[in-house]
Amino acid sequence: MSLYEKLDQWWVGGVTFPLTNWLMNRSGILSEYRLLRETETAPPERVRELQLRRLQAVVRHAYAHCPFYTERFREAGLTPADIRSAEDLAALPAVSRQDVIERAHDMVDRRWRDQVIAADRSTRGPGAPIPFARFKKNRLIRNTSSGSTGAPTVFYEDGATAAMNWAHELRLRKWFGVDPGAAEARLHRVSTEYMPRDRVLRMRARFWNQLLVPGVNLSEADYAEIGRKVTGFEAHVLWGFTSALTGFAEYVRAHPEILRHWRPKALISWAAPLYEHEERLLREVFDCGVTNIYGAREVGHIAMRCPENSLHINHENLLVQTDESTEGAGDARELLVTLLRPGPMPFIRYRMGDLGCVAESTCACGRTLPVIEQFLGRTGEIFITRDGRMISPNFWCRTFM
Repeated sequence: MSLYEKLDQWWVGGVTFPLTNWLMNRSGILSEYRLLRETETAPPERVRELQLRRLQAVVRHAYAHCPFYTERFREAGLTPADIRSAEDLAALPAVSRQDVIERAHDMVDRRWRDQVIAADRSTRGPGAPIPFARFKKNRLIRNTSSGSTGAPTVFYEDGATAAMNWAHELRLRKWFGVDPGAAEARLHRVSTEYMPRDRVLRMRARFWNQLLVPGVNLSEADYAEIGRKVTGFEAHVLWGFTSALTGFAEYVRAHPEILRHWRPKALISWAAPLYEHEERLLREVFDCGVTNIYGAREVGHIAMRCPENSLHINHENLLVQTDESTEGAGDARELLVTLLRPGPMPFIRYRMGDLGCVAESTCACGRTLPVIEQFLGRTGEIFITRDGRMISPNFWCRTFM
């Protein structure tokens, strides 16, 4: 690495990236990243103590300021003082996506009600950050889920969840040897026709060392242009939907000249599971680390795969539990997630619509963060046989392969 590249990484990772995010009300990214680096190998009891403190703060906040949760706690005969451990939360009914669809405004902190009205009237796209939000009265952002488990939900956040996601992403990149500020390219969630304006692209490239390229509805010509751009940008990391990454890999395999002067250190897929045949293709073509993020827009990045292929939970910021009242295969049950941030719209025991099992880590990577095992994916994609067995999508992928 040249001296210029080292200085550029230091400047972007330590100055321009956190500063521009702070202006958008996404604060504390680097401090949270440093904490995450410490706690990922800490004794589990230390992280559980941190998690419990954050959980109790969220519960007190939700009970005091969010009508939906005040009602839920009272119906369950609970008060925040009754939550003395993560297990005590099981007495509170889980929150479904239908609850969010029907009662989103009641789930919002009543002190933010005026800002909800402003967010609903905004012409910005879902989840789009507010420029210089730090200095504006209305900071609330209206966002929507992807709708992959049914009707999309509408929810609200103030930038804190986005900041948390950035910190998690910095940690994941570091697991694969990539420092903050290193160049990355992202196959964006829009097609060629709807890419952001050139000014936005230039600013992200300059201040974040981030190249955005189209990531859906891609043609052969799109893949050729993506190859040209990521090679010129010398991206250390390539992000994208699993389908976009595998499509690009097929193109690169047919045009190996793309890799003569560029090779990423890591490929990061998200928004869909990464199946064995897809991972095999990516490793074969790019010869680098391959990982996958499990999450949802409502609660952020829940778990991330380490180089040893364990799906580690971001345990410091998210409490992941299973609903023991649901049917499952083996120990797998429906996953419930609590966001350990007392933001404008808390999510407590939120039904993910996914099946899995939470277990202590015995991973060879040395990280003590719990893991999700027997991850079967969406409940709506599970086939249940007449004798009650549950068959995951992996079965069908392997069968048709």
